Amino acid sequence: MQIKKIQEKLPVIIAVACGILAIVLLSIYLKRREGEIWEKIRQVQRRQTQPTQPAPQLGVVLVAKNDIPPQIPITPDDVLIKEIPVEYIQPGAVTSFDEVIGQITSIPITAGEQILKTELLPPGKISKSLSEITPAGKRAVTVPVDNMASIANLIRPGDYVDVLTLITIPEATAQPSKKSSAPRLISLFQAVEVLAVGGEFVAPSEISRTAKKEQAKAISAGSGTVTLALSPQEAALLSFVQEHGKIKLTLRSSEDTQKEAIEPADWDTLFQYLYPPTELGPEGRQPVVEVYHGLRKEIMPLSEKEK
Repeated sequence: MQIKKIQEKLPVIIAVACGILAIVLLSIYLKRREGEIWEKIRQVQRRQTQPTQPAPQLGVVLVAKNDIPPQIPITPDDVLIKEIPVEYIQPGAVTSFDEVIGQITSIPITAGEQILKTELLPPGKISKSLSEITPAGKRAVTVPVDNMASIANLIRPGDYVDVLTLITIPEATAQPSKKSSAPRLISLFQAVEVLAVGGEFVAPSEISRTAKKEQAKAISAGSGTVTLALSPQEAALLSFVQEHGKIKLTLRSSEDTQKEAIEPADWDTLFQYLYPPTELGPEGRQPVVEVYHGLRKEIMPLSEKEK
């Protein structure tokens, strides 16, 4: 009987338990929502008590549109107008096109970098005459170079070169042991300063873009010239050689200033270089003998006693 009564009251008990659980869960939810609402109220109160920050004041500056190398005239295609907060504008920054167009960069300027007045030079700062850059005691001598096309874009004003000449020495003036009608390559001068390449006598970075294109065209067409700084005696010798042979240049290392005694290059010096005298016999070639070890062949030189 008692179990039957409990079974009859079981639905009521479950309903009461569910109601109590619902009340507890609702209470927890309401407390959480109340906490969130109070947190939002406190945030609004904090914002109201804090002083309002004014919008940042903006200013206009000119920045580099692309990387600009030194000693290059600036064109409108090289710069952009940019609006940035005033506190980020560097002192001396250029703010108008009139201050920068046509000016010369004194140092490299990276793309996106603000252009400063201290980085600019007026165009006249790099316009020098050839006589101004010719060292005292030297003469500026312009010569056509036979291998100019092959050293295009390599040689620069301010570099140092060795001057060679390909010339045929008349037998009447040649030394008795050196008489030959074949041409010889002779080293005339060493460590000679290059004053100009083509019509430009400033560093390549100082040459305008148009001038660079014109110079490249002249060099590729084989009409390039180089102006060298020579002593008066060297200038006279070079002028004489130009009438009888071809001029070639070899580029030196910027750290190499040593001068060496160089023997004229001809067939004799070529074979002496390829086959040093210590490796040659009396007839110009050291005798050898072929020794076979199975299928392997070995060449062994013969000494004087074995011959």
